[in-house]
Amino acid sequence: MSFMKISDEAYDEFKSFLVNTNVQDFSLRITYLGRNCKEVTFNLDYGVKNDNDVSEKVKDITFIIDKESLEEFEGFVILSNNENKGQGLELKAVKLPESPCAACPGC
Repeated sequence: MSFMKISDEAYDEFKSFLVNTNVQDFSLRITYLGRNCKEVTFNLDYGVKNDNDVSEKVKDITFIIDKESLEEFEGFVILSNNENKGQGLELKAVKLPESPCAACPGC
């Protein structure tokens, strides 16, 4: 099952970012950090695949996520700076959970 979508442009930009920040191992774990009213936040960090994980290799980079998070978010997209309208690289979930916030008009 493929859960990562990344264009060649985004891949090249992301890999260049990893190399320029001295990342030695291209096995990256996606971790859910939380949400605010408008967006969900994830972390990418070095990772090792465990029994409850799913992994996908895209060229030289292996992405790892736990099965429960993958089920909740249904996959991920990495956008290049250009694809993200000049807002930098971005990791986005395919499916966002409904916001539990009822205080803001934007939710």
